[in-house]
Amino acid sequence: MNNQQQHPADTPHELAPLYAVDALEPAERAEFEQHLADCPACQAETAGYQDAVTQLAAETAQDPPPALRASVLAAVHGTRQEPPSNQEEEPGRTGSGTVVSLADRRQRRRRLLSVAAAAVLVPVIALTGWNLGVQSEQRAQEQSAAQEQSRENRLLSAADVSVRPIDVSGQPAALVLSEEQDTALFIAGDLPAPGEGREYQLWLLEDGTPIPDVHFSGGEVRIWLEGDLERAGAVALTVEPAGGSTTPTFPVVAATELN
Repeated sequence: MNNQQQHPADTPHELAPLYAVDALEPAERAEFEQHLADCPACQAETAGYQDAVTQLAAETAQDPPPALRASVLAAVHGTRQEPPSNQEEEPGRTGSGTVVSLADRRQRRRRLLSVAAAAVLVPVIALTGWNLGVQSEQRAQEQSAAQEQSRENRLLSAADVSVRPIDVSGQPAALVLSEEQDTALFIAGDLPAPGEGREYQLWLLEDGTPIPDVHFSGGEVRIWLEGDLERAGAVALTVEPAGGSTTPTFPVVAATELN
């Protein structure tokens, strides 16, 4: 014999989600609390809902973006509602004269309450998903910043690290490099904008042949060169169409020798 407690078909256990978020009418709340006192399964389910709502509310303290609010409202307002009746109906009888049993009325009410409960919980779930996404993005940004700082520290602590000052249209910039680590970092505090649809591009000069490297916009710049420094004798900077070029556009904006 199965001793596991089952919900009878005519109990109000489906009111648990609405009870957890305090969305029941007084009569419904009293009915549910009377049922709850003798139903361990509903007690556990309700406690789970209440704990989840409390935790989620605490975790979503940040203001959500307007787009999220719009999507939540759309989800809630999209919940199908029963049209109001224009006539008084006898208990147990529909407008068409069809007799509806007590079990059918309760089952219909529970279906509607389940839909309503889902609509009530949608904002909490949506806010939680948004907040978890924000936290994940923040963690990724922090990890990326830590990795970048570690990489810079390794370069600056290299035994052969050197700094080559570069003048870019009157603005100071510098190339920090280590041949031992085969690494170079281009740094600028406030590069002038290269122009609409244009970008700066660095080139490694190998035996006089320009090899395309990274490209970037103006402003504050901290960017790593990607090419093989061991084979390069100099670095040049030009202004190119957005997306970079395979051959440099003259004139050269700035240049510095590596050896």
